[in-house]
Amino acid sequence: MESVLDHMAQNPELWAFLLLVACGLGLPPWSEELVILGSGYFVAAGELSYLSAVVWCWAGILAGDTVIYGLGRFAGDRVYKWPVLRSHLRPARRRRFNSSFLKHGTKVVFFARFLPGVRMVAYLVAGNLGMKYWKFVLLDSIGAALTVPISVYLGWKFASNLDYVQEMMHQYRVPLIVVGVLAIVLVWVRLGRARKERFLRILTMRKNRDKSGS
Repeated sequence: MESVLDHMAQNPELWAFLLLVACGLGLPPWSEELVILGSGYFVAAGELSYLSAVVWCWAGILAGDTVIYGLGRFAGDRVYKWPVLRSHLRPARRRRFNSSFLKHGTKVVFFARFLPGVRMVAYLVAGNLGMKYWKFVLLDSIGAALTVPISVYLGWKFASNLDYVQEMMHQYRVPLIVVGVLAIVLVWVRLGRARKERFLRILTMRKNRDKSGS
């Protein structure tokens, strides 16, 4: 954890973005979780706002995943022969993913966000088998929205003991995801109610205007 914080110390926003892009490509020895918790640490230190940390982390995740999707989309089958990916994409594993993707592509891409060991393979296959980019981005964004705000918040509130938070997140990953889902549903319902109320107000104003005009 200390090495992540050391890297981020000079410019937390930019380094959070760059490290998360690298994590998406499977390059550094750290996980996305560590980088996002590190962003929360710098929120606690007053060097980042909570919203800024969430946005930069979300953007870094999306950029890294987009690169993987793009490799699958534009490099075609050649990508499976590259040394950096060969260990992740052995033929048997690739066949299983292709089969699952053809049957349940939307579910595979969404749930891959919560399964680090299969994420890269799923996103490569999504690009390789031609999933629409807008759909890929939407699913990936929803998945990130379930994890990033919570992880940044925990890093912020438990900045003095990030190792404990990391252990707790591994232990309670499923409940945390459920909380995230419920939070998004709640926001969605409230936005829907607000739109409906605004529409009814506009409709009432038009009726009143029509009556006064007549």
